[in-house]
Amino acid sequence: MRLIKHITLLLLLSGPLLSGALHAQTNQNYSIEPGLQAFQSEDYDTALENFTEGAMIGHALAQFNLGLMYHQGIGIEPDFERAMQLYALSAQQGIAQAQFNLGLMYDRGEGTLQDYREAYYWYLQAAEQGDADGQYAVGTMNFYGQGRAENYAEAIRWYQDAARQGHRDAQYNLGVMHLAGLGTEANPTVALTWFEMAADNGSADAQYNAAMMYANGQGVPRSPARARDFFEMAAEQNLRDAQTQLGMLYATGSEEVPRDFEQAHFWFNKAAHRGSAMAQFFLGRIHAEGLGFEQSMVIGHMWYEISYRFGYEQAPQYLARLREQMDADAIEQAEMLALRWMIAYARRNPGSARLRREEPLAEQLEPATPSQAEAQ
Repeated sequence: MRLIKHITLLLLLSGPLLSGALHAQTNQNYSIEPGLQAFQSEDYDTALENFTEGAMIGHALAQFNLGLMYHQGIGIEPDFERAMQLYALSAQQGIAQAQFNLGLMYDRGEGTLQDYREAYYWYLQAAEQGDADGQYAVGTMNFYGQGRAENYAEAIRWYQDAARQGHRDAQYNLGVMHLAGLGTEANPTVALTWFEMAADNGSADAQYNAAMMYANGQGVPRSPARARDFFEMAAEQNLRDAQTQLGMLYATGSEEVPRDFEQAHFWFNKAAHRGSAMAQFFLGRIHAEGLGFEQSMVIGHMWYEISYRFGYEQAPQYLARLREQMDADAIEQAEMLALRWMIAYARRNPGSARLRREEPLAEQLEPATPSQAEAQ
């Protein structure tokens, strides 16, 4: 089961520019609308001029929007210190999004030293105004004990507030906490409810977790078809583990999901090229054993070799068994293909793969005993 790796602020630096219609004007001679229209037209010089004029007379939304442009470097060089000053002026006038963004800058140490206490204070100001991002951030800081003591129950409370507003990551984290029993009794059924809500909102991790729960019958009757549907959602978002598991569903087959080696190969291939040792291994089996495809010991050996280099435990045994059926030329060809693949992978992903074994191949690939082979 995939649990949370870390709860992080999966948030944009800001939302869209805020409209002047949301804030009472104190100076009838100033209008923020020309600045908003200029921004939408990508006339950033005019937008900066308008927002600067408003910020100088204390217009809270102009201060926020000008801060946003300095923060994100839109139409001007990024200036975190200036952005922070503008957010602070706007936040002090009660603009929730400015409060959130100010908290984010303290959280990340942008324009200032990182300060979790200040970050928590400003996140809380936004959260108490009903801002879902602020509620999520307060929940996260309670989860990790940042800016105050770790408090899972408080994290759940704030996540629930955000989740009820449709905040996807809050929904996902609630699923994790109910599944693991963090701050509440473990309840797979409740966890699945939150995962499905987050999955419907597009969370690939939630889609994966929901799929695993349906595949294993955890908190819900086992359903390979429902598992396939959720795995497919996550796989199409390029979640590697979902691609691997989807391949496994098709390779294994069931009454609900008939065996389909073509589909299995398709998803294993996607995951294998993204570094999944398990997918690489099962690609090796498909080719070496001719499962749904014409048998190719050379291609099978290539994928077993790659899977072995990525650390898959069963790969050496299968590789040794296959080599016994191949001549020297075929083995040399397979090893060359594997090396070329590994070099190309390493160039795309520096530091992620070993290109050399620590021990000679012959010492690693001992023939499998009959009992080992039967066990597989």
